[in-house]
Amino acid sequence: MTYTDNELRAAFSKSVYIHAVGGPLTHNAGCLIEGLLDLGIPVKVSTAEVTSRPASMPLKNVDLTPYLAPPYAGLSGYIIDISHTNAFIPFDGTGDGRLAYLNQSDIGVFCRIPDEHLLFTTHDNRYAHKGGTRQPIAFGISKGLIEATKSRPAFNTRKRKALRNFRATLSQSVRALLDMSFVPRLEKHMPVDREIYTAGPYVDQMLGSTICLAYGGDFYAPIAENPWFKKNDPQLAELHDFTRLDAPAFVQRWDSFRLWESFASECLTVHLDFEKYGFALPEMPRAWEHYAPITLDNIEDSVTEIMDREKEWGEIAARGRAWAIEHYAPKPTTARALSAMLAQPGTIA
Repeated sequence: MTYTDNELRAAFSKSVYIHAVGGPLTHNAGCLIEGLLDLGIPVKVSTAEVTSRPASMPLKNVDLTPYLAPPYAGLSGYIIDISHTNAFIPFDGTGDGRLAYLNQSDIGVFCRIPDEHLLFTTHDNRYAHKGGTRQPIAFGISKGLIEATKSRPAFNTRKRKALRNFRATLSQSVRALLDMSFVPRLEKHMPVDREIYTAGPYVDQMLGSTICLAYGGDFYAPIAENPWFKKNDPQLAELHDFTRLDAPAFVQRWDSFRLWESFASECLTVHLDFEKYGFALPEMPRAWEHYAPITLDNIEDSVTEIMDREKEWGEIAARGRAWAIEHYAPKPTTARALSAMLAQPGTIA
């Protein structure tokens, strides 16, 4: 259930406190602050520093200094950003205010907090569950990204090319696999742009291209049942112990800034099939309605279907942008998060 704006303003009239642990406020925290401000709900923060990346940066030209405050009891809500530590820390002294945790860590799938607390986490996967009360949250779209992509070239005037501009990094085995299998096949049909652009030109290229390869992630096979780990590194084995595993392997770290930058830029967004691979979001995109899916068991057919549907690219891209902004702009994201906090047991002071 999502409460109305008026209901949320009344329930959180005494302010929502956003507290970052071990570093600056993350992108998700920044987008939640943007949503709170849009909803007209008072905000307090532990730090004025926000980290994101330039194209997606929330709170551009917003000085958070006036919102700085130490934590104290009597506020309506508290959101504790544990993305930098990926670990639970107690946050006491909140009185009757609602309390939730936020985790944007690449390894958030391994994070476990006490059952009585709500955890908003990115990269969630339906095939793996650590227990507790988890609520998927997306990287989503900041107000700055929406503004930067507001004026877009018509799709039929864009260059017919696919952007593949990933910087090499750790734990991105999905991209490595698709570099070996998907990209060479796609390149037989259209140019693939591999250049690494700085922030400004990067957005220009997104806005001027038809396709964006927006997939990512890391393959994971459970290790907790391996006797060697239990004997030699029991702490690691415990970290990898899930309360529920419904697949012999799954994809973690699948969400990304690039995914939402692609949606916002109205590119044809290419991504692993959300449903097939268990990617969890509160509002799910639909294959061939909002994005072009890849299935790993038949790469050739995935490329063929993308090319066979070329006349649909522009319409899919337009629906993808509209869907992403409707559900994952700061205001709807924040309204959904606050509604989830209200649904938790407890009372508002």
